[in-house]
Amino acid sequence: MKKLLGILIFLSACGGGDGTETAITTATAKDTTTSTVADTTTSTVADTTTSTVADTTTSTVADTTTSTVADTTTSTSTSTTSTVADTTTSTSTSTTTTTTTTTTTVPVDYPQLIIVEISNSIPDYNRDDWNHWIDENGDCQNTRHEVLIEESQETVTYTSDTYCSVSTGKWYGYYTGQYYYNASELDIDHFIPLKNAHQSGGYNWTSAKKEEFANYRLDPDSLIAVNLSANRSKGAKGPDEWKPSNTDYWCEYAYDWIRIKDYWNLTTTQTEWDALVSMIDTCPDGFKYADAQEEPAVELPTPTTTTTTTPTTTTTTTVQPGNPGDTKNCGDFSNYSEAKAWFDTYFPYYGDVANLDGDNDGEPCESLPGGP
Repeated sequence: MKKLLGILIFLSACGGGDGTETAITTATAKDTTTSTVADTTTSTVADTTTSTVADTTTSTVADTTTSTVADTTTSTSTSTTSTVADTTTSTSTSTTTTTTTTTTTVPVDYPQLIIVEISNSIPDYNRDDWNHWIDENGDCQNTRHEVLIEESQETVTYTSDTYCSVSTGKWYGYYTGQYYYNASELDIDHFIPLKNAHQSGGYNWTSAKKEEFANYRLDPDSLIAVNLSANRSKGAKGPDEWKPSNTDYWCEYAYDWIRIKDYWNLTTTQTEWDALVSMIDTCPDGFKYADAQEEPAVELPTPTTTTTTTPTTTTTTTVQPGNPGDTKNCGDFSNYSEAKAWFDTYFPYYGDVANLDGDNDGEPCESLPGGP
């Protein structure tokens, strides 16, 4: 027993010569503490060993642990391995770009009409309330023929020696961009249709003011001679529903529409106004609202001599029919063609005296057989 005890004491004092030797070294690089575990065959680093940095300690190796580049954190380390957990701090840089848009408002040089949508509460339109084609000065020429005289670019001829009704002349049709030489090819258009004026505030006018508007000639654009087909195509439509086929006239058409409505204190709808503005966009460079303003109306003198013709010239004289008045109804005609023929006979001289064209589109009694 003593001999065995002695052997054990000897082995303990020698420290186990064939065992594993462990060395732990602490190195400092550039003010940074680095825990290095080396030359170790088997090493256990646990929660209480300085080689493990956990929870709240950031180990930096050679000042390059954290690199910050526009929202990206890059950790760089040398051959020493450090465990960093839970509390790595990333630093990001956010760049905000602000774009400033400057809007420049260019003032317009034309009146801004009041925009009011058409109310269902206003009275129904009745063309008879707007007495037109009157003989204001008692010279036997009604408003239609006065306008034909004023707008002809040549001296007019008449259907008879009473000089009441115009037969021929030379007129430029702005809606179509063509010239016309026979009065029978033309209508006198209320530039602002009577129904449109009614819906735009005219319904509230007195009968005298409605008559004045329907025959107003001091502004030569209020009543203009136009091709009858174009006028009947227009009817009571505003510029949002109808525009002249002559697009070169759109700019002046819009300016004239605005000026006349502004003078009479009439309103416009939003769609009508938008259409007017789009037409103004077609104006030639430099053409302004003032350029389209009316010139004073000048009535040409009534000729005092008749036209002399050579013996080889055949002259056809058109006899003006008498005014039939309101003597016909659509029921008096068997079909549309009959109504149309009667209507076209008297309309150039007296307008729709029998009120056969209820919607003012130039087509009477459209409900009859054969109607458009």
